[in-house]
Amino acid sequence: MRALLGSLLAVAALFAGAPAFAQAQQRSDFPPAIEAEIRGAKESMMSDQAEALRHAAAIDGLALGLRDARRRALALATARWLAAEAHIRNEEPAKAAPLLTDGLNLIRSIPEPIKLRGDLLMSQGAFFMARDQAVQALESYQNAFRIFGEVKEPRSQAIALQNIGGLYSVANDDARAEEYFHQAAVLFTDDPVLSLSLHNSRGNVLAKLGRDAEAGKEYETAIVIARGMNKPLLEARLLSNLARSQVALKRYDDANRTITRGFELIRGADADVLRRHLLATAAALASERGNIGEALRFIHGTFDGMDLAKTTVEFRSDHFYAYQIFNKAENTREALKHLQAMKRLDDESTKVAATAGAALMAAKFDWAKQQNQILLLQTQEAERRVRYQQTLFLLIGAATVIVMAALGWGLITVRRSRNKVRAANVVLGETNVALEKALKAKTEFLATTSHEIRTPLNGILGMTQVMLSDQKLEAQTRERIGIVHGAGVTMRALVDDILDVAKMETGNLSVEAAPMDLCAMLKDVTRLWEEQARDKGLAFRRELGDAPHWIVSDAARLRQLVFNLLSNAIKFTEKGGVTLRAAAKGEGDARRLRLAIEDTGIGIPREKFEEIFESFRQVDTSTTRRFGGTGLGLAICRNLARALGGDIMVESEDGRGSRFIVDLPLVLAEAPQAVVADESAAGLDLVVLDRNPIARSMLRTLLEPRVARLRFAGSVAEALPMLEAGGVSHLLADEATLKVEAEGPARALAGLRAAAEGVALAVLWLKPDAETAAELIAASNCKIIEKPITGVGLIDAIIPSAEENSGKREGDPLVSRAA
Repeated sequence: MRALLGSLLAVAALFAGAPAFAQAQQRSDFPPAIEAEIRGAKESMMSDQAEALRHAAAIDGLALGLRDARRRALALATARWLAAEAHIRNEEPAKAAPLLTDGLNLIRSIPEPIKLRGDLLMSQGAFFMARDQAVQALESYQNAFRIFGEVKEPRSQAIALQNIGGLYSVANDDARAEEYFHQAAVLFTDDPVLSLSLHNSRGNVLAKLGRDAEAGKEYETAIVIARGMNKPLLEARLLSNLARSQVALKRYDDANRTITRGFELIRGADADVLRRHLLATAAALASERGNIGEALRFIHGTFDGMDLAKTTVEFRSDHFYAYQIFNKAENTREALKHLQAMKRLDDESTKVAATAGAALMAAKFDWAKQQNQILLLQTQEAERRVRYQQTLFLLIGAATVIVMAALGWGLITVRRSRNKVRAANVVLGETNVALEKALKAKTEFLATTSHEIRTPLNGILGMTQVMLSDQKLEAQTRERIGIVHGAGVTMRALVDDILDVAKMETGNLSVEAAPMDLCAMLKDVTRLWEEQARDKGLAFRRELGDAPHWIVSDAARLRQLVFNLLSNAIKFTEKGGVTLRAAAKGEGDARRLRLAIEDTGIGIPREKFEEIFESFRQVDTSTTRRFGGTGLGLAICRNLARALGGDIMVESEDGRGSRFIVDLPLVLAEAPQAVVADESAAGLDLVVLDRNPIARSMLRTLLEPRVARLRFAGSVAEALPMLEAGGVSHLLADEATLKVEAEGPARALAGLRAAAEGVALAVLWLKPDAETAAELIAASNCKIIEKPITGVGLIDAIIPSAEENSGKREGDPLVSRAA
């Protein structure tokens, strides 16, 4: 019978969305392990009663470990309640009875009302309903309703009212049942589970009254809610009810879709009774469509393995369908069996309804009083909401006043401070302009001063190296000149650093990429530092096995970068060694050049990694006093690395050494073909255009032993007669001398080229930019030799692959960059 089915659904709804099992002050009174098991039992109760029973058993075991007697009793009673609910839902009411009695006995010593007692009474009412004991069920529901009212649980009260309505539905008092359902809906409206149960119960009542169209609408609403809750078995039960209403309304296609959906939902689930109800409904549909064979197959499946003399009241409609189908099939014997079973159930239902009706009529539950209590609860709830809204309004009003006052005060304050900020901005702007001018003046001063210092300094270095190259020089004099030369080299490095910083600050740091021999450059730049490392007793390793040879980069900038890093490594290392590694990484467009300079020196603290790349900064002032230096080297290195398209990183451990890694883009270049000279140095006639006497003296010492004839000219006008006289094979012109010519360097070179057809023309120029180099080459088809350059490098640039007059050059100590 669908009325009884509805009451059972109400019980199911009770647990599906039930809140915590105890009063507010008790909800967090259990250890987390017990709380987790309680949640697990509730979550699995609707779909897997066996899992719920396992959780209840776990709660029972954990409860025995609680020392507090009250908490232990509450936990044990909770385990009994959950286990009893699982058995009732699994249609095993006999197993639930002792659990419910034991649970109520466990909390009997607790005098105050608690929600757990109400939950146990609700489950007890469901047990009595399953046993057709209406009076006991009504008493349990009444007591539960009273307890829920005392602990302020209107939702649970609404569930109790729905279950009482189910009792009246069983007693065929549908009008009274509808009143209880209505009161339950009014008492608590914010729960989809209760709404589902209400719509199903109303559908059952309307179906009993023969109003199948209205019943179908109620079932459809309940199905939508069940689908939103993701409860497939509950949805399938509702679909079975809906399909029977659709068959009664002769909406056969709709009924067929509904039944199909029901079977899909229970596929693979343990729902034997529900599957039998769906089969009976499918049989009724097939019979109505005239397909008796299919109807017989379905109805046999419905009662397969069942004793027709022991079926329960919920199979009454299924027996009726079977009677009609067998009667149509003219199987009077089977039809009679189901008719007898249906009569037996009708007699039982009538007896139950009569008994329940009499019991309910005699019950002491005063409907009018109960209705007044409900109205009182509603009034109290309404008053509470009004008080809450009033309090909320006052708080919002007060907050609004405070915010408005704060905004007003803030507006006044902002207005006052805005004028101050405006005046401060004016002063700040003027200060910024002054600072920019001062910075620009400082940068220009540094650049100009550095250039002016370099000229005499280069002369000093050149002449000291010329003097040091004299093998006849006395040892004491050589030592003194060596000291002068070392001091000059140090001073020139400082000047170069200051000049580079000035260029970086003004954005004039230029990079000129050209093919270069990386390995040759690294070997050349490490020669000086290799010697200094040996003098300090340090090991020096150069690992170039994985390095590319010819690449496209700025040789001068790359040389300067490696030079500075090696200088720092040797400066800050007292024992151990220094290693230079170069290697190509990656493939294709992702190729990178990695240069690593490692030392075993004093190391750098991790928090100082960024600070060391700032200008004029070292790790601390003690290192400055101990090791010297301006603190510009690493700042220049970072700017150079970034100008070359890469970056520099540091890895270090304080006291154990450092590793500086330069990561640059790698573009490979083809090695140039060797050029074989077609003339010997013995026939070279070289004219040098340089007005600086110091430079002349240095160049004379350097070049005279290597050419047949060497002459100097202080200006273009002085050089032209020499060229016009003929016999000159090479002309070397210096940048400074060309710049003083009135017509400018390019035109001066053009005039020299016009007078010196076939003469090899070379120009010494300090790091020319691309535009200047192009202009000079276009004017005279000259060779640009970039300064600074070593003596050996200058000779190779002027006289490539030539046999020199002086014979061997391997022992030449001239490595000055002053040329």
